[in-house]
Amino acid sequence: MFLRISKSVRVLAVACCLAAIAAASFRSAHAGATPSGKHKVYISVDMEGVAGTVTADQLGPTGFEYERFRRFMTNEALAAVQAAKHAGATEIVVSDSHGNGENLLIELFPADVKIVRSWPRHGSMMAGLDASFDAALFVGYHASTTNPHGVRAHTFSSAHLAKVALNGDAVTEGEFNAAYAGAFGVPVIFASGDDVAMAELKSRLGNLETVET
Repeated sequence: MFLRISKSVRVLAVACCLAAIAAASFRSAHAGATPSGKHKVYISVDMEGVAGTVTADQLGPTGFEYERFRRFMTNEALAAVQAAKHAGATEIVVSDSHGNGENLLIELFPADVKIVRSWPRHGSMMAGLDASFDAALFVGYHASTTNPHGVRAHTFSSAHLAKVALNGDAVTEGEFNAAYAGAFGVPVIFASGDDVAMAELKSRLGNLETVET
């Protein structure tokens, strides 16, 4: 007899893993710090690196699996929110950073979570981030356009950009966004996505907790 595990169960398992590791990362980042009464966390959420995502059918409103996968995306974002709260975050901003920026099911989020949606917006995938934040988390991220091994690999726009570089070196969206956060002194402490994307980030950002979805 074969036991079939539904994709929804697998996604929930990934979400639980995200929550546990992200919480541990946030606690570690604040170990020994003097409590200030306020801990702000920024969560940037993409979709290509969400569990199970492999084709365009899951990534846009015209795709037959889009409604299903935007729920997966929402569940993983909610896991990160839960983890941040469990670790002591008192203010959380979630950035809907995929496609049209209107993918997350906002009615499912706690009322005290702020959500950045749609375009155009200053800061792009990191809109709303400033030096007041204590940490940033990346959920559902993917490999760069110069990496042929990643799932749905691109950098910001596969239709318009063949390469995005910082100081002459090709970067992923995650690395670019980490540099943006770094300009404000905000550390990126956690990321999730496909295995190639996570390997890219860890090789370039160093000590970073990741989950392969």
